[in-house]
Amino acid sequence: MVGLTPKTEMEKGWVLVIDDDPLLTRTLKKVLERGGYSVDVASNGLEGIRKAKSGFFHLVLCDIRMPGLDGLMTLQHIKEFQDKAGVGKSGFIMITAYDSPESRRHAAILGISDFILKPFDLKDFLETIDHHAAPLIKETPLQEVERLNRKLSDLLSALHENVS
Repeated sequence: MVGLTPKTEMEKGWVLVIDDDPLLTRTLKKVLERGGYSVDVASNGLEGIRKAKSGFFHLVLCDIRMPGLDGLMTLQHIKEFQDKAGVGKSGFIMITAYDSPESRRHAAILGISDFILKPFDLKDFLETIDHHAAPLIKETPLQEVERLNRKLSDLLSALHENVS
C-alpha cells in the first residue's frame, strides 16, 4: 500500500512501521489504526526505504536489529533521501529489545526522536506515538498534498497498465 490516503478527516497522520517480526507489525498496525492513524508496514530495511521514498509519513517506526540493512542504516537512508529530495521530514522512533549506549549515540546523531523498548505496553506505546506525531502533522500540509498527488499518479499508472 504505497502512499497512504487517510480514510477519514479524523485520522491523525501517516505512520510507516519497519520490522522483520510479522506478528509485531500486524499488532502495531491494528493498534495504530484504532488510534486514528493510517499505517503501512515493511518487513525489512530495503522495503522500508522504498515505501518511504514513495510517499510521506509523519512518523517512521523501525526496529534496530533486522536481517540485511539494520534499522539505524535504514533510517539514515530515509533521512538522506528526504534531505536531498526536499520533501517533508518524518519523525523517527526506534523500536527495539536491544538497547545499547552505541545505538543511542548513533540514533542521537541521526536525530531519532525516541526509543521504545520491547516489550512495551500498547497504551503507553500509543501515547508515545501521539506525543511525537502531533507537532509533525501540523507542519506538513504541503507534503500531504504532494503525497496525495503521487498516490493519484500511481493509481492512474496502475490503471493504465491494467487497461493496456
